[in-house]
Amino acid sequence: MTRKLFRYRSFNTEIINVYSNVHQKLIGIEKWKLEAFEGVVYPSSPLYFNDPYDCDFCMQRDALEGILDRETLIQALGKKFKLKKNEKNRILKTKNIENTIQKILQDHGASLNGSWMHVLQNGLNDCMSKIKNSVRVVCLSEVYDSILMWSHYAQNHTGFCIEYDFEENNMFYKRLYPVKYTKDRYAISKADMSNSNTHWIYKTICSKSDVWSYEKEWRIVTANFEEMVLKNLEGKYVFDLKTNIKAFYLGAKIAENFKKEVIEFGQKNNIHVYQMVLSPNTYDLEAEKII
Repeated sequence: MTRKLFRYRSFNTEIINVYSNVHQKLIGIEKWKLEAFEGVVYPSSPLYFNDPYDCDFCMQRDALEGILDRETLIQALGKKFKLKKNEKNRILKTKNIENTIQKILQDHGASLNGSWMHVLQNGLNDCMSKIKNSVRVVCLSEVYDSILMWSHYAQNHTGFCIEYDFEENNMFYKRLYPVKYTKDRYAISKADMSNSNTHWIYKTICSKSDVWSYEKEWRIVTANFEEMVLKNLEGKYVFDLKTNIKAFYLGAKIAENFKKEVIEFGQKNNIHVYQMVLSPNTYDLEAEKII
């Protein structure tokens, strides 16, 4: 089975110095050529995604209450107000942690509902940020002809789109996950946290608001860099997807110099190239084959 997916790109002409697998030497190369011609892809940290909810961990109350130890709670509360020694001891020894925290919050002029959950959530923020930053993601799409995607991710139709094919025996295939679009966030439960597997991380990383459903997104998700990536000369981890590239789609408003370079590369390397054109009768984009 083959999974065909697409990645919208702009022509980033920043020059970087890397070892070229194509030229077999150290060269200065424009970033867009590194991805299109060398197949080098920089996976992203979810910390820098444009959607503030994207990959953000949402916890059910039982999960929040169950995963913070007493010392962490004391530290979290200590950031809000100064705890007395006897209050710290009560937290450490109590059998009913919620009631104890409630009384301490009330003594300091805080209410339970908002403050209790706020304290728990704040106590998790650093931990969740570390988990998010340990994950790397490459965003792909099922479609190459989305008006919005060309506008948002290919510099207003002046960029290009790469088609990748992933065979079942390819190491990236097992790391491909479809994004699930919902109205409600995936809420991690206490059962999720107590389970030895990490499916809850992938369920969070690959869940988005349904307002993004037009993207029809798939993601390569990994935290295991040693198996999946190579390290380039900038000291950054990258994916090698050169053998997965099967075609290029050129934006409807692409500049002629970029178009010429992509076509020449496609001809030399037996890679199909398509030109996106505006439909004369509808708001659709159509792909016309060049080579």
